[in-house]
Amino acid sequence: MAEGESDLETDRLELELETLYIYSNDNCSVQSKEYCSEFCKLVEVHTGRWQVPLPQLKVLRKALTCFTRATVAYPDDCQHVCYALSSLALSFFELMLFFGKEEFLEAPLKDILASFQACYRRLLRHRNVYLLQVRQIIKDGGPWERPALQAILKDTALTQTEVEKYLSSEKPVFFELRVRYLQACERVQEAMALAKCCLEHPEVWRHLFFHQAYLTCLYKASLHQHLHQEMAEIDGRDAVEIICNAESQEKDELLLSLCKAFLSQRLHNGDMYYIWSVTL
Repeated sequence: MAEGESDLETDRLELELETLYIYSNDNCSVQSKEYCSEFCKLVEVHTGRWQVPLPQLKVLRKALTCFTRATVAYPDDCQHVCYALSSLALSFFELMLFFGKEEFLEAPLKDILASFQACYRRLLRHRNVYLLQVRQIIKDGGPWERPALQAILKDTALTQTEVEKYLSSEKPVFFELRVRYLQACERVQEAMALAKCCLEHPEVWRHLFFHQAYLTCLYKASLHQHLHQEMAEIDGRDAVEIICNAESQEKDELLLSLCKAFLSQRLHNGDMYYIWSVTL
């Protein structure tokens, strides 16, 4: 699909979304569930027709604008609206990762983000934390512009207090999406630095993704001894879950390396528990 067709595609989306609009004061919870569910499906279909971020952002802009109008009658605490807004906000953020600060100041991205902020003001009543954090990230100049993050990625010295303050300023999923992006771009050292900082945070470390990401980066950086040492620090149940996740996401060579590290540490310590979970 040529990029010049993106405006036509977003017009089609707008027409389809308008047909979903249901306005009624009766049985609002049922109707909000139906609307939000179908809305998310339509947006997923239309964004999936593109393989590049800018047209996808145009689709999301149109979707958010339509959603803002259509949900005006729904209550402030509607859970279905909250879920859809969270999904939209995270999708916006994920696509923003492809752009630098300079592009944020130029059309068409500048106009797309201005539309987001206009919708945000009308959606404030829902108090959606993901929408709020994406809006703050836009104000900061983009997802890569915070000085603390740049220092982490460049492995520049920061105090633990500075790192923790930054990592506490956003939901862990925003850091997960950054790490995933860096890994996809083969920016291994930066992904490893951010994942490592997340593991050292008193709350963020609980998310197993960061353990898996850090182990993956150690493997790709050929730091096999460090990989074995890191695996030794991970709880057996968590290690098995990481390996199971890697089975569906990573190449066989990495999976074998993780299994080897796990099994060798367990055998060395005489701990047979969970071994069958890996060998079966």
